[in-house]
Amino acid sequence: MMSEMSDEDLYSCSASDTDEDEFHKWPRVERTSRFSLVFFILGVSLIVPFTTFVCAAEDVLAGTNKPTGLVIISLAAPSCILKVVSLCFHQVSYVARVFLTATFVLAGQLCTVFISNLEGRIVGVCLVSVGTGIGEVCLLMQAAKMLEEAALCSFIIGTGAGAVLGAASYVGLTVWATVDPRTAILVSAIWPPLFLLLFTVSRGNLHLVCNSQTSGSISRFERRNFEIDCRLTPRWRERSLSVWKSCSHFLVLFLVYFGEYIVLSAILTTLVFEGAGVGPEFVPRGHFEHYVLSTMVGEFLGRTFISMLRAVAPGFFCISASVLAFFPLAQTIFLLLATWYRLVPEVWIIWLLCFIQGTICGMIFSNSYHIIARRFLSQHVIFTITLASILETAGILTAGLIGWHIEPLLLGHCIHHFGNRSDCLTRSTDPSFWEYGNRFNYDSRTALSL
Repeated sequence: MMSEMSDEDLYSCSASDTDEDEFHKWPRVERTSRFSLVFFILGVSLIVPFTTFVCAAEDVLAGTNKPTGLVIISLAAPSCILKVVSLCFHQVSYVARVFLTATFVLAGQLCTVFISNLEGRIVGVCLVSVGTGIGEVCLLMQAAKMLEEAALCSFIIGTGAGAVLGAASYVGLTVWATVDPRTAILVSAIWPPLFLLLFTVSRGNLHLVCNSQTSGSISRFERRNFEIDCRLTPRWRERSLSVWKSCSHFLVLFLVYFGEYIVLSAILTTLVFEGAGVGPEFVPRGHFEHYVLSTMVGEFLGRTFISMLRAVAPGFFCISASVLAFFPLAQTIFLLLATWYRLVPEVWIIWLLCFIQGTICGMIFSNSYHIIARRFLSQHVIFTITLASILETAGILTAGLIGWHIEPLLLGHCIHHFGNRSDCLTRSTDPSFWEYGNRFNYDSRTALSL
């Protein structure tokens, strides 16, 4: 499963062994630990709001008949569009991108908190999506192109930690405690200012490192090799070649995140277990939050395992990513059948399956981005990394679109056999739940009986 990457596979240029040795001997100027910490915290603060809204999807739609896919589409579509547009505007400064990231995410959080109607909440979710998309591409490009691999490892681990922190904080506040969803979202509003503040404080050092990287060592190695290649090969052909070499990673990213999010947004939203849970609001809405939390814990472990391994031994990579991708897809089919026929007797089995799926998705995410970033030591790394991020988000968007149609079918089938909506949907039917939460001990069954 783990193998050492050859020079041919690792680099698309025709560098000699001497050049490669020179590349590995570039001075590192005591920045590794500092910038690893910076990118870790940036990754955490970027992903926490996004994951919080994934976890809050059912509460955003509380008291409505809208499919859960509406929130997933709102989280993925604007981000996907922004990433496509960024292919044409990659010269925009990082300072502007970071400022826009923090502004859009914070504005989206405030919209969902202070606008009571569903339309306002969806607009807020879209704004969070825009900010997250800008920030993700910005930091991935900077970590992959301008800094060493330790920065990319730290950012990927940070995104995994942010996913767990966002899900755990929301579950802890709204399921285990008696905090309403709006307050839980407001608590997470601390992260965009922290993201902006950290980038501002570290900006000077990052700028110096980027300049030293691009004007010094890269000019002696990259420029000489890649400018020769550029004179011999048209630009469009170079980019087509980079896409072709990475298409397997693009496809795997699309498929695994499609599988993960269609499970969360359409399949498990109709799977409720009676008499299970921890906390006053676990049944039935608490099921969904715990499904998301289990998945995000797995994502964190998967991303951490691969990233830490590559930080210690950069020449190693996972050669079985396509084989690993089979398991989340097979698991998606199993969960679809298990939901339709009620094959699983205990909720902890679903938690375990969610954890496994998240772990595999996290491993594939980390492995794919590391290989793409290391393979293209040229200006095309920006294009290729952005394209990988687009395909990942497109998988989530496709899951939301298809889930829009699958969830009503599963819900109708469940109601036909069980006759009670509260046993078939992990959502509160009380329209005031978004505002008041379980403050008055209202759960879905109480609201339904009233």
